[in-house]
Amino acid sequence: INAEYMGETWYLFDEKKTDKVAKADFVHIIRSLGRKHTEAEIAEITKGFGDQVTMDQFLDYMKKPYTGPTEEDLKAALQAFDGSDSGYLKATEITSLLTTLGEKMSEEEVAQIMKEVEVDGEGRVKIDDFVKYLCTPVPSMTPNIEELQKQLGGA
Repeated sequence: INAEYMGETWYLFDEKKTDKVAKADFVHIIRSLGRKHTEAEIAEITKGFGDQVTMDQFLDYMKKPYTGPTEEDLKAALQAFDGSDSGYLKATEITSLLTTLGEKMSEEEVAQIMKEVEVDGEGRVKIDDFVKYLCTPVPSMTPNIEELQKQLGGA
């Protein structure tokens, strides 16, 4: 991830360019950049930050190597629940796993995820597709104001 992309992502949350964001926004920023920390890890990372996180703190954090779970780690974990080696899990199994194991997600969070993944006619989700969905960083986009003005007829 290059510095320009990190800056674009930062400023999606720091619209007034104060070089400070709320701690919750910092968490959204780093997760959108692919850092998949648990809540316990986030608490440890941010314990000395205060209510606001500065851009310098963010950049210092992003310079540190990240050794979080990989796509292969997630795939292997999900395949452990695929007793028939079909490459699929039932959507209901995924919901159960995400709401009961490890860092539990709420029913609402899981329902939102399940709306965005393909479920086949038998109620199954392909493990490879689910892993890809979970591991793809959220794209960030800084709008081109001049282009938007042209599209709106020179407003």
